[in-house]
Amino acid sequence: MIKLVAAIRRRPDMTHSEYADYIRDVHGGLALAKKLTLRKYVQNHVFDSAYGATGDIEYQVTWPRDSVTELYYDDVESMMRGFEDPHSAVVAADGANFSDMPSAVSLLVEEHRPEVPNPGPGAVKVLLFMEAAEGVTPQEFRGRWRQAHDDVLADASGPAGTLRGYQWNTAVAGDARGEHFGSSGQPSYEAYAALWFDEAEALPAFRAYHTALTAHAEKRGPFHQPSRSFFLLSREVVIFDDLTGNTSGPKEHA
Repeated sequence: MIKLVAAIRRRPDMTHSEYADYIRDVHGGLALAKKLTLRKYVQNHVFDSAYGATGDIEYQVTWPRDSVTELYYDDVESMMRGFEDPHSAVVAADGANFSDMPSAVSLLVEEHRPEVPNPGPGAVKVLLFMEAAEGVTPQEFRGRWRQAHDDVLADASGPAGTLRGYQWNTAVAGDARGEHFGSSGQPSYEAYAALWFDEAEALPAFRAYHTALTAHAEKRGPFHQPSRSFFLLSREVVIFDDLTGNTSGPKEHA
């Protein structure tokens, strides 16, 4: 199983609400009408976010995101077969109706779900994107990030109790289909994490987790570039999920 992912900013003349309604009902409807080789389609609708680091000039050119698309396929071959179908071009062309296409960030990943100490449904999904620090190879970056995460959760008195779910998404070799999303000149990301928290404590709980992660990096050595990092608080909208049998159309996970 692989996943094609795109972090998207809305078209300049749209409100966030108009954008969210369009991608769920119209764009999602196009995908639902003919699924091709797509096995699962999730939209993560962003309602809060933060970008870059304090005092960082890169913040001036970091674009905010309104949603993150996650498209699940059995493998790269099945994904490419789907993109060869004429209906794929119809779905791609619809992007101009809602997306600031050149600003899209896309990557192809494998998904891993390690256990957490206190699992639960988690109403809020936080997506944490990080770019590797200068001079750090993708393999070193992933190893250090994973070690930092494991060390943070090993402390029972820390953020471990508030994390309801965790997902590690690592980039794999292959075509991230930047032309499908219209992306141009955007930074590349080696991985991103998804973290689930309860509604009432999502932001402070994530802040505690991220602070502990940063403290680990300061002690053991940096592994990411804060200027290129960002996190998004979102709610999942599942357009369809043939992996678990949810084929009834868009459904927001609460």
